[in-house]
Amino acid sequence: MKVLIYLFIRSEDVGKAINALTEGGITGFFLYDYRGMSPQDWKGFLLDEDPESTIKIINDLSENAILIGTVVDYKNVETLEKVIHNRLANDKYTIIEIPIEGIKVNMPED
Repeated sequence: MKVLIYLFIRSEDVGKAINALTEGGITGFFLYDYRGMSPQDWKGFLLDEDPESTIKIINDLSENAILIGTVVDYKNVETLEKVIHNRLANDKYTIIEIPIEGIKVNMPED
């Protein structure tokens, strides 16, 4: 079985994170650059419903972050988690694992 791994990290840790994933045996990945807030920062927070005010507050309070996604064999997940933890032990990160029931790739010839 394959597993989709999402690794959420701070932007400044992207090099360490990609090196950890490579050391853990990944063969490809995708990145998504975004702004986000941790649950403890968001807890109990309510926004003014004015769109301009809402966007300004979110931009002021959120952090730059990176989402790295990769697909690995289930048997490699534990090893990958250990490598990530060893490389990012002093950094903030979140890992989400999602089982994949199937993958279909279409690669027509040019």
